[in-house]
Amino acid sequence: MEAAPIIDENEIPLWLDGQVEMSPQEWLVKRSRAEINDETAEIERTAELLITAANRFDESHRMIANRAAQLEDMLFEHNIKETAVNRLEWFTKLPTLQTPHSFSALCQYYYNLRTQGKTEDEIIQNLLRL
Repeated sequence: MEAAPIIDENEIPLWLDGQVEMSPQEWLVKRSRAEINDETAEIERTAELLITAANRFDESHRMIANRAAQLEDMLFEHNIKETAVNRLEWFTKLPTLQTPHSFSALCQYYYNLRTQGKTEDEIIQNLLRL
């Protein structure tokens, strides 16, 4: 997936706060660097993923969207081109961990391990040992 140009901050804010007049799923899709063929379908998919993640991690949709976008940005700085929505999907499919972990903590673990060159399978194994 090729990186799209960074969106003008005045058009789509870099952070989703209470003043942004769009849903977390719409903001996350519009803010992402991903090339999207069907924006409506991607927004619907993201809405479902946010519901799943919010239920699993007991965090708000807005907090999860912000963390996923932040992770995308941090990985991109290391030339790791993984989209926020795809990472969100990956996190929702993780095996249930023995101890509770916040979505934010898992994003940080993922970032640390991914920038060390770990694969997704290696990251899962590391997360299961937490």
